[in-house]
Amino acid sequence: AGIPFRVIPGISAGVGGLAYAGIPVTHRDTNSAVTFLTGHVAGGAVTDNVDWAGIARGSPVIVIYMALKHLPEIADHLMRHGRDAAEPVAIVSNATLPGQEVLETVLGRCAEDADKGSLSPPSLVVVGEAVRLRAGLDWLGALEGKVLVSDPLAVDRRRETG
Repeated sequence: AGIPFRVIPGISAGVGGLAYAGIPVTHRDTNSAVTFLTGHVAGGAVTDNVDWAGIARGSPVIVIYMALKHLPEIADHLMRHGRDAAEPVAIVSNATLPGQEVLETVLGRCAEDADKGSLSPPSLVVVGEAVRLRAGLDWLGALEGKVLVSDPLAVDRRRETG
């Protein structure tokens, strides 16, 4: 149409959207690597060309774009390839927008919990221990009066050791 435009590099939703929700994609106490992938291909089907076994074994934190529609299959792939059903998961819907919603759950019931809630696309799904850090980094919740946990990982370590 002859309209001049410029592409300006920005911050990916997988990093910026999660940070806005209080979830870092890497943290020295939980992980030094992260994998980003899409939840479906252009036609809308679950991504079959993903090495689910490799990602499940090799990536401590997994960020999945466009995963809400196929969350049952994606969670099943990850658990069949070794991820624990009790592993933390967060689903961030409408990241950085006024209607942002964050659902914290676990891998084994994330699809069921997402169905019960009011989440809608666009959504990001993050799987891994970094999700637990939200308890201390949820700045939006703190603005609304939520008390932040100074070291959420220490709380979990105390639970594990009794």
